[in-house]
This record gives sequence, structure tokens and C-alpha cells, in this order.
Amino acid sequence: MIELRKAIQQHLKSVHPRVYFQRAPDDAAFPYLVYDIPSLRDDGEGHQQLTLDIDGWDAPATGDTTALETLMVSMNAHMNKAILDTDTSAVVFYLESKLPLDDDDPRIKRRKYVYQGRLFERS
Repeated sequence: MIELRKAIQQHLKSVHPRVYFQRAPDDAAFPYLVYDIPSLRDDGEGHQQLTLDIDGWDAPATGDTTALETLMVSMNAHMNKAILDTDTSAVVFYLESKLPLDDDDPRIKRRKYVYQGRLFERS
């Protein structure tokens, strides 16, 4: 899992410099991406299926979400149908859904893209 997280982190950083796993630090500059792998299961067919959530966060002074939407489109262009290789596995991701998220802070604008991945272990 550590190698997979490193591969995802590196891949997302090729799109945007501020990428965090599970939670951004309190002093993170906007906009930024946060990713998580909330589920990983063996499908019994020689590979595992995983879910990858990528959240985009921004706090635009004017409330305009253009920068956030542009970031998410760029990230998706690099993530959807991407194949990430590590020394021990390979995974391919497919976009499943796009969700606008509300935040308790009305200044914060958020988007979540959910990907399904198939993870193949190398023997």
C-alpha cells in the first residue's frame, strides 16, 4: 500500500504541487488536492479492486469556482484511465463519479472525484 500511495502522490504532483494524503495541514495554501483510498478488496480473480477519492479544495475570495474546476479537469485528464506501475504492482483507474461537496465554511469550495481501480500484484 505504501508503494501505491507514493505512486499516486507522485502522479498527482505532476498536475498540482499541493497534494496530501487523507488530510491537508491547517496552513495549506489553496487550491489543493487531498486523496484517500477508502476501500481495497480482493475480487477473487487475481487482482484487487480499490476506490480512490480525490478532493479538490479552494477558498476563492470572490466565490468563483473556475480555478477549482480547472484543477479538477486537469487532474482527471491525468488520472482517468491512468496506469500506475510500482515495483510490486500495477493499477489502472477509471472515473466513477464527480460530486460537489458542501463545507461547513461557506468560503470553502470542494469537488470530489471518485475512481475505481484494479490492482494487479506482480509475482
